[in-house]
Amino acid sequence: MITATNIDGIRFSRQKGYAICHIDNLSDDIKEILRKQLASVCYGPSKAASTRKAYSYKKTLSEFLSRYETKAPDTKMGMIGELLTHILVMQFFEEFSAVSPYFNLEERSIKKGFDVILYSRGKNELWITEVKSGELHKNKNATETVIALLGTAKRDLNRRLNENHTTFWENAINGATIALENKKDMKDAVVEILGNIEDEIVDENAKSTDKNVILVSSLFSSLSDEIKETDIKGASISIAGEKIFKEVIVFSFQKSTYQKVVDFLKSEAE
Repeated sequence: MITATNIDGIRFSRQKGYAICHIDNLSDDIKEILRKQLASVCYGPSKAASTRKAYSYKKTLSEFLSRYETKAPDTKMGMIGELLTHILVMQFFEEFSAVSPYFNLEERSIKKGFDVILYSRGKNELWITEVKSGELHKNKNATETVIALLGTAKRDLNRRLNENHTTFWENAINGATIALENKKDMKDAVVEILGNIEDEIVDENAKSTDKNVILVSSLFSSLSDEIKETDIKGASISIAGEKIFKEVIVFSFQKSTYQKVVDFLKSEAE
């Protein structure tokens, strides 16, 4: 049985306020997790649990690749970074449940809104997650690159959480309603929280300081130059000290290339 503590190919460390992950290889364990979780990630747990052919593993693969192949290179990399974020959060952040489907279910364009919305049942709280993916930046090492990616995630999320636009929250409500269709208690709790936030937006009281956030940097570069835990810890302390969010978790992960994930998904679809 694969558990969060013995996933072959992954080195993971989590402390208060931050987490760091190195994916050494796309192991059989990781491939099996992708097989088991792909439909749930893409459509939400309710649809994934159904017996409808549209939400089967093979059909989900086909749909993912159809969306992927039409995108620009940077968008493709971002799609894989966000997919891996979903998978890693589900494995290592056990207090959270994803309440937003990966797919934009109305059309095949990139989802408008927040990358991932997580729900902490124990605290009845939402965590808004922003993922920034990239390869090694020019004249920067791995650690410097992920710090830059985290900075971009912080600025983008800070801006959006302080904008009085209801669209993001309406999309979040629709996504949660679909993803949690058969999980009534959780759905009701999540939609109530999102509805209250939307009411604040309508009253033009948008603010980031009462929102919990997870800032994710997804780096695709050689692990001969690894991101350093001490620097991720420092970034976490620095961002928390700015007090622009309620609570912050910084999560950085590194894999040599995203193409191997794509190659695996394509091989599975054949």
